[in-house]
Amino acid sequence: MHRPAWILLIAAALPAAALGAATGTAKPAARDVVINTLPGIALDTKAREVRLKGEVVLQAGALELFVCSEGTREHESVLAVRARPSHVTFALALLDLAPGKPGFMTEGGAFSPPAGEVLDITCRYTGADGKGRSVPAHTLLRLAGSDAALDRPLEWVYVGRPEAEALRAADREGTVICLSNFPEAVIDVPFESTADNAALVYEANPKTVPKAGTPVELVIRPAGRRIEPKKVQIEVVLEKGKPPRLDGKETDFEALSKTVSRLPARIRTTLLRVDPEERFGRVMKVQRMLRDALMQVRLALYEPKAEAPEKRPPLVVTVTADDQVTVGGKAMSAKDFRKKVGDLLGDATRLDLRAEPGTAARTVAEIMAAARDAGASVTFSRQPRAKP
Repeated sequence: MHRPAWILLIAAALPAAALGAATGTAKPAARDVVINTLPGIALDTKAREVRLKGEVVLQAGALELFVCSEGTREHESVLAVRARPSHVTFALALLDLAPGKPGFMTEGGAFSPPAGEVLDITCRYTGADGKGRSVPAHTLLRLAGSDAALDRPLEWVYVGRPEAEALRAADREGTVICLSNFPEAVIDVPFESTADNAALVYEANPKTVPKAGTPVELVIRPAGRRIEPKKVQIEVVLEKGKPPRLDGKETDFEALSKTVSRLPARIRTTLLRVDPEERFGRVMKVQRMLRDALMQVRLALYEPKAEAPEKRPPLVVTVTADDQVTVGGKAMSAKDFRKKVGDLLGDATRLDLRAEPGTAARTVAEIMAAARDAGASVTFSRQPRAKP
């Protein structure tokens, strides 16, 4: 089944070198091919997999990452790869994977675990006996302080954020595949996992990890399912002269009490926003009600949100199956589009890029790169194939 449309904002953020061979004088790519335009990465559009070249850098020891970029965090990772995190994000995006959500602390102080597209990750290498090996990534790990390998697979989720600053931060930190939750992660585990050195959960398994320096090919494939973010806190607003609002919906005190008493166990945090002119008695009533339901309550000032200014509509661009570009009903080549992109955008700051079935990934990359150079962000969707 074809995945739903995914949203990209990476065109304004990726380094120009990331698409070097995909622009300029490069020859058009055939459909469903292996694309080797990014350093240390092979993108196989037919097999729907991303392959990273790397090597073992740590055979034993506590871990915050499973895979880092070269020259970053080799002292706490099993593998180091040549690829930069921003390049891995781009390659996974070209497989139509929607970025997920890294783990984060909410304003109320609750932790929201990482969520996103689930990935299968395999390590291929040649063993000391000269025979090839292909093993699930989790088999190279064990729980800290244990001699036994993990007794169940790890789920990995694609959480890479496409915003420019997030990509730059990921490249600085080298956070390709994480075992501790970092906001810069490209791939993470979908649960809370500390980066506190005294409480790290995983370590390299010396019984299964090849010796340091062993070349490894990391194969990343979509598993075909997605872990959605879970609600971990509620928000209650007390505005002077108005009924309480629970997560944006008006309620009354009796209904509020019943609702919070029935919340799942994972939701134990309330952000209570209070109007400075609200009566003290009403504030204390709600606070006692929440604490009686065993909720942790954090008070915050209520400030009405200003209405967001109207956004300029995006420029709609379609890449057809013959790799022509259509803008406003006018067809042109990708080369002509790159030359005229600034004039075509006009006042628009966003580009709505749509690709028909059979469009080459390289052509899509060229259009994204041109939009990036013109300072625009991109929303990308691949059109579904017509039913026979």
